[in-house]
This record gives sequence, C-alpha cells and structure tokens, in this order.
Amino acid sequence: MKILLISIIVILFGVSNKNDKEVYICVSKTAAKYHLTGDCKGLSECTHTIKKVSLKKANELGYKNLCGYEK
Repeated sequence: MKILLISIIVILFGVSNKNDKEVYICVSKTAAKYHLTGDCKGLSECTHTIKKVSLKKANELGYKNLCGYEK
C-alpha cells in the first residue's frame, strides 16, 4: 500500500505541464507559429523581436501551431 501511494505521488508531481514549457515567438502582426529553439530556421526570417515565453502565453497570444521546420 505504501509503495502504491508513493507511486501515485511521484506520477502526480513528476509530470510537468506542457504549457509550462518555454518556446520562442516572433513578435509581429503576421507571425502565427511558435518555435522550440531560438535558432530555428523559421525564426531566422523574423525581422521583429524574438521573445521567449511559456507555451501557454504563446497560445494566448495566438501562436497556436508549432513551426513546420520543427515538426
């Protein structure tokens, strides 16, 4: 019973929320995708500010899809 309880606690607290992951966005009116790395080929085309934000924040700002270069 003790092992089961410990296992449940490890599972619940050990799994990170994917929305806490940090991603990169090009802050521009036309940009719509987020990037996993700051040196992504898609970000090299950004002529505006590149910002590191949480995935949750990127989604709230309208960056809902992963860049095609990183799929």
